Amino acid sequence: MLKNPPDIARSAATLLGLSTLLAVLTGCANVAPASHLPDITQRSGVAQQLTPAAAAAGLQLGVPSRSWWQDLADPRLNTLMDLAMAGNHVRLAALAAVKEARAMAGVAERASLPQGSLSAQVQRQRASIAEVDPYQQGLPRPPEQSLASVGQMVSWELDLFGRLGTASAVAERQADAARAEAHAATALLQAEVVRQYVRLRLHQQELLQLDQELTALGQRQTQMQARVAAGLADQREALAVTAELAQLRAQQAQTQALTHVTAAALATLAGRAPTQTDATWQALLAVADLPAVPGSAGLVQPNDLLANRPDVARADALLRASLGNVVLAERAHLPRLSLNLNVGANALAGKLGSAGALRYAAGPVLQWDWLDMGRIQAQAAAAQAGSERAWHGLEQTVLKALEDSESALRGWVAAQLMLQRAQQAEQAARATAQYSGVRARAGLEPGSLAQDHWVQQLRAQRATLVAQATAIESFSQVQLALGAWQPEEVVSLR
Repeated sequence: MLKNPPDIARSAATLLGLSTLLAVLTGCANVAPASHLPDITQRSGVAQQLTPAAAAAGLQLGVPSRSWWQDLADPRLNTLMDLAMAGNHVRLAALAAVKEARAMAGVAERASLPQGSLSAQVQRQRASIAEVDPYQQGLPRPPEQSLASVGQMVSWELDLFGRLGTASAVAERQADAARAEAHAATALLQAEVVRQYVRLRLHQQELLQLDQELTALGQRQTQMQARVAAGLADQREALAVTAELAQLRAQQAQTQALTHVTAAALATLAGRAPTQTDATWQALLAVADLPAVPGSAGLVQPNDLLANRPDVARADALLRASLGNVVLAERAHLPRLSLNLNVGANALAGKLGSAGALRYAAGPVLQWDWLDMGRIQAQAAAAQAGSERAWHGLEQTVLKALEDSESALRGWVAAQLMLQRAQQAEQAARATAQYSGVRARAGLEPGSLAQDHWVQQLRAQRATLVAQATAIESFSQVQLALGAWQPEEVVSLR
């Protein structure tokens, strides 16, 4: 029997050496490795080759631009993007979720390390008659005592069957999923800022065009009323111009409302209240032209398309975490082994320093929950079903990613064609208006006809603006589908 501190120290050292040996012999089972998606990319056939739409669009394999919106060559858009990246609360919440997941992974990782606790207490104690004389032999009750105790406990659970290591790996995969969600939040934020900014510029330019159309129609109305008064035109023609003018004014009011809506959306994306305003913000949202439409040279398909998609990365991480949960459920019925050491002192108050107050307990503890009434089996069935759900979720996410990339690229090609056709129509309308104006000034045709051709030219210009905005939005959708937005780790998750 150990009677002094050196003996306790030697006993603790022996216990620690035994624990280390057992830990080395048993090891840890890591069944949820890091994700590299080799099976997905190989099975889908897009690991190192262009998708059909990418090949048709003339894209190349490579490393896409990280700040793809800079291809729009708009300094005010770049400033708004910086404000949104720094102040958007959805993105900041996603980044906080990553920090939380990483911290939880750290907790799971440290579960395999020894843990200790220190306790101290003082009690005034008096035993009952039933405790000191359970057989009613007339034994006297002991006096009241003031007891003090101090204890230090160290416990170390050995990872006999890899459960602690697997739980740590599951937590790491959950952190990977949170990181992918943060990447997705960043991607959606960037695309939404571009979309709202382009729509703001579109509505602003549409308002300018509508003002010119209202001026032209006003002149047309005046001319038509004069012709009706002179008996040269039917009253119905004047009424038709009046109705057209009313419709155009209604469209102007709607466009003004949409301008305020997009400005409020940009404020929210930047983490500002829509009612908050200042000179700098007003300057950013002041009337300006639409950004330039980038060419296809700004589009590059990543060498590993699926691995650059945050939704695929998240689904893969969740699948690997679910596989780890299956292993944990399958091993839940196995015993647990811990090594415990408890050293302390227990004595009357004021006598804790005496040799007789010292006490210790050391040794292994085996725990085996042999009776669970089917709970472990139900847990294993639930984990298996969860793994199957995660697998189908990953498969569907991969297919959806390929569909998105194909659809976005096809839409980009169609948007470019639509813009070309709109520009051609605008050029034809401008030429017609110029020719009609020359003939009207020469007296070869009525001035009202020249006015009609001028209105048609203005409407063709508005159609070109819409096609230009659609092309820019298609460009951002392609960047989003290809995963080219994905920022460097040090920038996105700092």
